[in-house]
Amino acid sequence: MKHREPKTVTVTGPAGRLMATVDGDGGIPTLFVHGVPADRTLWAGAQHDLATRSIAFDLRGLGESSGSHGPFGIEAAVEDVVAVADALAPEKFVLVGHGFGAAVAGAFAAYYPERLAGLLYVEAPGDLRRTPKAEVDAWLENFSAAKYGAFHEHWLTPLLLEAKEATRVQVMKMMRTSRREAIAGNLESLYHHDPGEAFEQFKGHTHALAASTGPRTLVSEHPQLSRAVATHASHWLMLDSAQWFHAELVRFLGECRHSH
Repeated sequence: MKHREPKTVTVTGPAGRLMATVDGDGGIPTLFVHGVPADRTLWAGAQHDLATRSIAFDLRGLGESSGSHGPFGIEAAVEDVVAVADALAPEKFVLVGHGFGAAVAGAFAAYYPERLAGLLYVEAPGDLRRTPKAEVDAWLENFSAAKYGAFHEHWLTPLLLEAKEATRVQVMKMMRTSRREAIAGNLESLYHHDPGEAFEQFKGHTHALAASTGPRTLVSEHPQLSRAVATHASHWLMLDSAQWFHAELVRFLGECRHSH
């Protein structure tokens, strides 16, 4: 099968222009949502090898998308997913989300379960609503205009401990081009989000890929959730364990297709 070259598409979103990359052809459409700090280039490798049509886009205020004034957060990002899905995947599709994007994918599934053929969480955060307010405030203060300059090179260090050098380089590059306001607004919204709503509303194929299974992760809080765990990979497991990620993704898409 001759691989089609990926094409860049512009979608009109609620906060301005959303830039998307569409790759592949056929199959159940697969829509990728990146986390923070990141952009759609995170998914380039995953998209390239898929024998199905896939779409990755930059959330508002990140990557090449406009909307730098927000509003930001999970609800706003869900609106961006709706805009992209309406334009590029009007039929049922599989939704894949990483980190903050996994929370967005879960929120979308809670609001629009009928639109999904499958939901794939990648390194999904758990329920952070019970985090002590003082802890939340102290953490978010690091993303203020006054502190971010000295802080922004360091906050990803714990998440990059197992990362390959190429992963580290790409993540730091995405971080340096991600707007502080978008990162801060998106992270803050995680502390008000109930990831359990997706389990109540969406009963279709759901699976999780994780590198971390510790406290405050979705897989630790939902033992019944189907999952696969990557060993010796960082938070960005689609970069560190690209072949493993591809195999897991293809297997999941196959499950969704057979019941579609």
